[in-house]
Amino acid sequence: MMRISLLTVLLCVSTGCARVPIVPVRYVVGSAEAPTFRISQGKGTAILLVNEETGARAASMGVLELQAGAGVPEHIHEHSVEMLYVEEGGAEMTVEGQTMPVKQGDAVYIPAGTRHSARIPEGSPRFRAVQVYVGPGPEARFRQGEPVKPPAASP
Repeated sequence: MMRISLLTVLLCVSTGCARVPIVPVRYVVGSAEAPTFRISQGKGTAILLVNEETGARAASMGVLELQAGAGVPEHIHEHSVEMLYVEEGGAEMTVEGQTMPVKQGDAVYIPAGTRHSARIPEGSPRFRAVQVYVGPGPEARFRQGEPVKPPAASP
């Protein structure tokens, strides 16, 4: 019996489970209670809804809002897939050098390791998209922005 327990512990330590902090899973996270950060030189916000801090270890979800003239510089998520669902407005996205328009109702898929960027043209309405990372982590960069008060809950 002791031998099985020791083997289990050794396997756990070697695979990394001993390093994973235990965070209670929050099954529902309201946007009013989610941390929100100002990004894109003050022309946007990122609402961090579901992530490792809420017990989600396989993926993260947030809401990205950008005003006209805002942009997301070219970058790569080496180990994370990014998906967007555009709720409002539109943007010009460049993925692996190919520029394409995205608009309300569009879904965007960006494989891990793929160069991409976005730009909201001047004079455009606000861009709002649900943003999902499969392989969480990239959303942590938004925490470098200025924290803002979460939006008030609607009645």
